[in-house]
Amino acid sequence: MKVTVIRAEYGKIVESDVVEGDLYQIAKEEARRALDEWKPESSDFVVARDYREIEIKLPMPPELYDMLRDIGAGISKVGDKALTSIPIILISYDSEMISEEEYQENKIILIAPYLGEQVKLDLENEAASITAPSEKPQGIEEE
Repeated sequence: MKVTVIRAEYGKIVESDVVEGDLYQIAKEEARRALDEWKPESSDFVVARDYREIEIKLPMPPELYDMLRDIGAGISKVGDKALTSIPIILISYDSEMISEEEYQENKIILIAPYLGEQVKLDLENEAASITAPSEKPQGIEEE
């Protein structure tokens, strides 16, 4: 299976590869790699699995259909597109607390099945967005 591995830091993509292998085995390897860079005194280390709904223009190549079937992704047809939900693994290893309820992810690795260049680009944009510096609240200025 082809797997997308994206590293984002401070709103920029620093690495984006398509590798061959098992999705979850690659996630474990990337988690080990990130663990070496993690600074436990200043950040949490989080590995989370989620799902993303993806649209794929039809007709779908047979190998893509086979891959989606192999990972157990359901597929439904809506007009000239197929909708499916794919697993996404997010590894966060450099974050900081902005407020009591908000964290800023500075460095992440996003891992997902490779479904083509457009989906890869969408995931790169998501990874960059997750790590983009947020606007920190400004203090009240006295006149």
